[in-house]
Parts: sequence; C-alpha cells; structure tokens
Amino acid sequence: MKKTWQTIVGAGAAIAMIASLAGCGSGSASGKTELSFFANNTQDVYQPVIDAFEKKNPDIKVKFSTTNGAQAGYQQTLQTRISGGQLADVYVAPPEQLSDLVKNGVAKDLTNESFMERIGDTNKAQASVDGKVYAMSITAWTNAYAYNKDLLAKAGYDSIPETWDEFIDMLKALKDAGVEKPYLEPKAGLGALVEGWIGYDSSKQSKSIDQQIGDGSSTFAKSYTKYYKEWAKLFDAGVMGSEVTGLADDQVRSEFAAGRLAVMPSGYWDVNTFKDAGINFAFGRMPMLHKGDTPYAPGAADSGYAINAKIDGAKLKAAESFLDFLSSEEGLKLIQDNMGLIPSTKNYTPDIDETFKEPYDLYLKTGNVYLNTLGWPASGRSALRAETFAQLQQVALGSITPAQATANLDTKLKTLS
Repeated sequence: MKKTWQTIVGAGAAIAMIASLAGCGSGSASGKTELSFFANNTQDVYQPVIDAFEKKNPDIKVKFSTTNGAQAGYQQTLQTRISGGQLADVYVAPPEQLSDLVKNGVAKDLTNESFMERIGDTNKAQASVDGKVYAMSITAWTNAYAYNKDLLAKAGYDSIPETWDEFIDMLKALKDAGVEKPYLEPKAGLGALVEGWIGYDSSKQSKSIDQQIGDGSSTFAKSYTKYYKEWAKLFDAGVMGSEVTGLADDQVRSEFAAGRLAVMPSGYWDVNTFKDAGINFAFGRMPMLHKGDTPYAPGAADSGYAINAKIDGAKLKAAESFLDFLSSEEGLKLIQDNMGLIPSTKNYTPDIDETFKEPYDLYLKTGNVYLNTLGWPASGRSALRAETFAQLQQVALGSITPAQATANLDTKLKTLS
C-alpha cells in the first residue's frame, strides 16, 4: 500500500511552479545552470538535500516543484506534464508508470552510469524495463503497525500479536477496556496487511499470485477473495467501522499522534512525527493468517529518480551530478534524516530508530516485502490499485461482499488489457 503511506505530498503553493517549467532554459539570470526537479514529497523535507547539493555545486540551481493530492495525484500530474511537454529535468518515476515513461522516450537509460554501481540488484530490478535501468532507486519501504504502548497496556498487551485472529481478539479487548479507537486504516490504504499475506503465500510458489492474475492463469476472484474475507473480520467484530471510508491518511495519523488511536498501519516515515507528538509508541509486526507463517509486509524498493531523456549539455551534466549526490553517503543520510526513508544501497548502512527495529529486522533485512502491483500488467497498474481501495471501501460500507469486490476487480482488469 505503498506508500499509500509513503506518499506524503506537497503544499498548494508548489502548484504555481508548474507553468514556469516549460520555459526553463539551460541557464538562469545568475549564470547558473537551472535544474528543474519534480517530486512526490514536500519542499520542506527536500530543501536540506537541495541546499547541500547546491553548496557542493555552486554553478547549479535546483528549481523544485511538487503537487497536491495523494500518490495518484502525483502520477496524474506527471502524465499531464509529459503530454504538455513540461516534464522536469529530474523527476521521481513511480514503478507503475516506468514502462510508459520508457515508451514515451522521457526516461534516460541509467544502466551504465557510475553512480548506479551503488545500487543493489533488487532496487535495479524494480526500475528496469527490458533489462535496462531507467531510474535510480536508493531507498526501500515497508509497512508496519504503529502502536500506542500505553493504550495496549490497558488491555494487558505489550506488543502486536503474531496472528490475525489474535490481533482481532486484542482489538476487542482494547474496546472492552475503554479504548474508543482501537484500530483505523485510511480510505486510500484499506486492506493494509493483505499484501503481506499474499506475499507469504506467493513465496511458496514459482510465480507470485499477482503474476498469475496478470498473465491470466488466475483471477482476483479465485485468489483474493479469501484474503478480503479475513480483512472484513474487522467490521464483523466491530473493531473498525465504516467511518474509515471517509478518513484520509493525515486524519488517521493525527488521531494516533493525539494519543486517541491504539494501532494504525504506518512506516518509517512517521517516526519523527510520532516522536514530536510525545506519545509512548513503537512499530510492530503485521499479523499473519496462521501461526508459523513467515512474516511478510507490504513493501518494495522506493520509486527511483529519473532523468528526462530529452535534455542534454549542461542540464544533463547537472542532472547526473544531482543523482550522484543523492546516492552519496551525505545525500542518503540527509534523505533518511529529513524524509524518513530508509536507504538501501551498497555504500551506506542506515542507523534505524529503535522504535522501528522489529519491522526493520522482520521485513527489510530479510527482504520479506511484497507489492502486488509489480505482478500486474504494466499498463493500468495505477488505475487497478486505486480500484482495490475503491472496492474495499464498498465492503467497509456493507454495500458489497468481499467476493463481489474481487469479481469487480476482474472486470476492471479486463477493461485495462
């Protein structure tokens, strides 16, 4: 659900920057090379990175822009910029769109660039099309459950249980103990841990469940229905209500930071927010369906940084220098400290906050993360992922059953093929 939780987005003021990109030349009035940079995060978290880069490269000026909305909003704006000839010199390339970016001739082949020697095979694979690497992915993410230690203690718990049924029992106990909000998911991240269950079951097969759906050897109805039925136990047990269909990411995060919410799906990007809130919290496992199942969680390599294939000369050199800095030890430390992302490269070992040690050891150190979209046909991944959340919203409202939701996903997939 990447980043459903990972995709923090920008301030409205950044929108004003969009129109100006089309007219950018290779230089600016100051005589510096102006490098436009479009990203799916806010300027305040990128600014320390940009400042450090400009200090090392005084002949380059980075012009940053972002967009409003969730990740889908960024992807839509990225496509609009491409269509309008306004694509930035450097931009974040979501894996769901990478194939289309390459087909459109707007992503430079980075395979043989010297800075790519720092990038691990897993990150390269996610950013590859037909054996060539078109984006530099330098961080990785995993979901985890953030939990309020003080609220859990009211029901006699000090950590997240290992299995889903045990977790449901804990949420019931929290409610009985007077915790009004034991668990919430945001509307654009419903079914938060389903991908972990699918990831584990896929690990026992020669081809992932989603690859089987993608190539037509299975369907959502055949493969996903049992997982959606398990997730729907949250509503059957009365530990999460239909109000989640109207809750944005920030609203759920605010409830947790205020100390009113016991458990929520989250990730490393929220560490500083929760620390600043002054609550007693930690991050724990995402429960598996059965005792003894190897722990898996939603996760993957992060979206990579791509260079516009249409630039050349001083701009191209500046773009290459920017990617080289981002993947340097200094750049990676700044990204981790300011953006809450976990570097995953050959040249840097991150210091992980103690609150996140359990999920880091369970998922990122082992590689036991899974992202369903990577198994689907490249064309239409974003639309299909958005549809999964839309269908689960209907399940949460009681409008359809889990079986109807998966059948509807099969119908949606046919329209995209």
